[in-house]
Amino acid sequence: MAATPESRRQDVLRQVLARRHELARHLVEEYRTVVPEYRDLPEAVLTRDVTESAVFNIEQLVRAFRDRVEEPIDEDEWLRRSATRRVHQQVSLPSLLRTFRLWGNHLWRTMAELAGDDEVGRALAIDMAGEVMSYVDRVSAAVTEAYIRESSMVSTDGFALRADVLETLLRGEPVNERARRQSAVLAVNLRARLVVVVIQLPRRDDEFSGARAAMRVARDTLAPLSRNCLVGARDTEVVCICTAETDEDVRELALAADKLVASGRGWTVGLGRAHHGLPGVRRSYAEGREAADLGSSTRQPGRAIRFADVLLDQILRGTQHTDALLEETVRPLTEYDERRRAELLATLRAYVTSGFNLTKAAARLSVNPNTVVYRLRRIHALTGRDPAVVDDLLLLALGLRLHDTTAPLA
Repeated sequence: MAATPESRRQDVLRQVLARRHELARHLVEEYRTVVPEYRDLPEAVLTRDVTESAVFNIEQLVRAFRDRVEEPIDEDEWLRRSATRRVHQQVSLPSLLRTFRLWGNHLWRTMAELAGDDEVGRALAIDMAGEVMSYVDRVSAAVTEAYIRESSMVSTDGFALRADVLETLLRGEPVNERARRQSAVLAVNLRARLVVVVIQLPRRDDEFSGARAAMRVARDTLAPLSRNCLVGARDTEVVCICTAETDEDVRELALAADKLVASGRGWTVGLGRAHHGLPGVRRSYAEGREAADLGSSTRQPGRAIRFADVLLDQILRGTQHTDALLEETVRPLTEYDERRRAELLATLRAYVTSGFNLTKAAARLSVNPNTVVYRLRRIHALTGRDPAVVDDLLLLALGLRLHDTTAPLA
């Protein structure tokens, strides 16, 4: 039976998707040959960042073509991040847009070849040419907006650490030659013990004005406490690298970070531990960012999230047995509560947070202590874990912790 235009179309898209890594490598070689600014990029940037972006863009195009949807590309996080990285790599906007035109032309030629030279294939190639042009136009508009916003951010505040330099410090690989030289200079002053504070901005905030305000407040709050304090913006967060030579310096910076949270601006603030030198900057940043990411699931309002605060959460999420832990502890209680409205999970939570004190747990729940005793026995019956036995109680508490920190982020 002859292939229908739709079946031929889906077959072409499947082949493009299967060859996406090969196509991306050819595209990057074409960028390097045709666009001078891409020849000057470090090899690591081309083989990782630019190639990965090309692969992901092919995947997005195939999904849009397969489902025949025109989603608002300007809302895609991957595209915005890709455009902002090109700002830091000193790729001009005309050069960036040229790569997207090259990308569209290369993809269409590949699709036309895969479509075949018969009547169905030629008609399909013509249809896809229009779709590719439309897709490239939408991507180009979104890229232009993101690029211009990031360029404004980079050049506005003279006191702020340039975004390309900050990116080089945090990634450990230079994003351009100027950033490499500046990072080498900064490395002389970053041999000391350092703490990184990460401020995550609310999604409702305008990224440009919100980041500027956060950088100024952070610098005014943290710089007086540190011999060196570097502040810069990265994506939707502000990063502060502060010298902390003594444990007292660390404590003062932590209290100052608490003030940032208490300012009422809706910021989530994460605090990494103190480490030494440039490798320590990257480690403290990773810890601060993890702490901020988990900040919405903690129960300490008005306070910056220390990495130590979420260390147990990180361990729990990192184990391969998280699902088994929930099945052995929390899920039997939630299922029973749904059927009987028994509040067993709330009772376990009150018992744990009150320090395993029956009277205090009963007060939190506004019930009689005997009711708490009865519910704990029911918990034992449902889970096989006895809250009166230390090992069982520890397992129940860990399951509760995992449940409470995972649910809000799901």
